[in-house]
Amino acid sequence: RERSLSVVNIFLEEMAKEAKNIITAICDEQCKMSDRLLPKHCAILITQNRKNKGKNKKNAIEIEKPGKESYRKTRENLTTMDKLHMALTELCFAINYCPTINVWEYTFAPREYLHQHLETRFAQALVGMVMYKQETNEIAKPTELLASVRAYMNVLQTVENYVHIDITRVFNNCLLQQTQPVDSHGDKTIAAHYTQWYSEVLLRRVSAGNICFSINQRAFVSLTAEGAIPFNAEEYSDINELRALSELIGPYGMKQLSETLMWHIASQVQELKKLAEINKETLTALRTNFDKPEVMKENFKKLASVDNVLQRMTIVGVILSFRQLAQSALTDVLEERIPFLLSSILDFRHHLPSGDPMKVVSEMTSAAGLPCKVDPTLVNALKLQKPDIDVEDHSLVCLL
Repeated sequence: RERSLSVVNIFLEEMAKEAKNIITAICDEQCKMSDRLLPKHCAILITQNRKNKGKNKKNAIEIEKPGKESYRKTRENLTTMDKLHMALTELCFAINYCPTINVWEYTFAPREYLHQHLETRFAQALVGMVMYKQETNEIAKPTELLASVRAYMNVLQTVENYVHIDITRVFNNCLLQQTQPVDSHGDKTIAAHYTQWYSEVLLRRVSAGNICFSINQRAFVSLTAEGAIPFNAEEYSDINELRALSELIGPYGMKQLSETLMWHIASQVQELKKLAEINKETLTALRTNFDKPEVMKENFKKLASVDNVLQRMTIVGVILSFRQLAQSALTDVLEERIPFLLSSILDFRHHLPSGDPMKVVSEMTSAAGLPCKVDPTLVNALKLQKPDIDVEDHSLVCLL
């Protein structure tokens, strides 16, 4: 009995695994084709056209354009993709043939085997496509990752034509997990990788002075020549990239990013308070003698770590600017995806009693990327740093 159950289980497992491997091969090929359609590949065509102007066109080398693989002279010659689709059709027909297989008092569902394999594979593929390398701090651009994810999803949706499984359930389970810090297996997700990269790599390089925030371009732009730093900041921080990031990790992931950024700000505030405490006597003298220029000049010379204060204030400004960009990108995405729900949140905010006694509406509007008079995420981060109210703290903040 145990042996017969084991044989059925192994057989169904192998069939599902083989189908998963074929689907993975098709997905990888589709991702490559999707990648060839990205705007970055236009540069080769533009360069070629410039070279060909005013020259003999007969000598020009023709570049193979995306889509050429679809043209056929005959259907007799099967391509690799044709063979993969044929094999997938046969396997899926076999898996779909019997909804259940009864062995002794046990019931096996072949489709569930395929469902589990596809879900596991899709989750692994999502994180793999991020291409995060901690040693070199390299990561895929959110727009490119989004294009690859959509190509992968398009292939998985076609599986529904072959076998009766709910692919939407696969998408919901996997994509929702990717908005959390870790998935069901305890592995890092897309949201975790991008939160780490933006807060620890991009923003640290901004603080170094090679990158600045441009209000007009709504992005962080590189000040140095191309190639002087490992990447162009605008290729990761412009509005299109942040919208793509919002699409991928959703409001949950963006909230995680915001909380991480606010934690960094709270840490800087703590350091600033320490610097204010060191200079407390001098700052008090400056505050009481602001109408006496000579005394002010003398006291100013006594201030310690002035550059340190300026640097920390700059870091806070950089983080707030990036957070504002990320929040506006999230609002743009939600406006497109859930306009009615977003309009309801705006309505709540508009009719809010002054002070928002329950703090719920402020948290809801902040989670939707909308600006608040008092940022609840920052308030919570500061409370965690110093849970007890201290009179000394108030005087230090006033001196700052």
